[in-house]
Amino acid sequence: MDFDDRRSPVHAMHYEITLPADYGMQIIHRRVRERGPLLDEFRGLGLKAYGVRERGVDGSVLNQYSPFYLWHDPAGMHVFLWEGGFRGIVDDFGRPPVPHWTVLAFEEGPAFGTTPRAAGKRTETLPREVLPGDVITPALADLSEHSQRDGVHSAALVIDPRGWELVRYTLWAEDAPDEDPVRYRIGHVSMPELAKLRRGRQW
Repeated sequence: MDFDDRRSPVHAMHYEITLPADYGMQIIHRRVRERGPLLDEFRGLGLKAYGVRERGVDGSVLNQYSPFYLWHDPAGMHVFLWEGGFRGIVDDFGRPPVPHWTVLAFEEGPAFGTTPRAAGKRTETLPREVLPGDVITPALADLSEHSQRDGVHSAALVIDPRGWELVRYTLWAEDAPDEDPVRYRIGHVSMPELAKLRRGRQW
């Protein structure tokens, strides 16, 4: 992995808005359909996956709206949070915490040219007694192998050095496998910077 690869996203964000058990999730699905395309050309945004969990679906015990972002340019992330689309979240749901991570790697999968319908997330906390590199190096190798599985659209490996939390987030063309502890349905994906880079590689 080249950590100075300027084509790769550098920051990840993933906030979770947990909703009441009797919440009408069609409201969230409509929100995604109507507002999702608004970020299709957002400068600095590598990818936004509009993830939804519904109680009783894919093993979920709760209702949740949970967008995941990869940013190529921190300036774009700042515009979104302070001046842009995040205000709509605050207006409608209050201000959620916004966990964010450094991106270690992003890999395109065999299904990258399709529209992903699901996502899966795995989280690991690094033990205190290990050197970070002893965990991250094999995790990067695992990500490279994992991303070549049938049905993978793309996969990212991200880390929060404050709590030494390592997260793998995978977009799938169809259903996320049961091995992913947390699974989402994806209603829309915006990929302005990734799409631009992909077009640039088509010579």
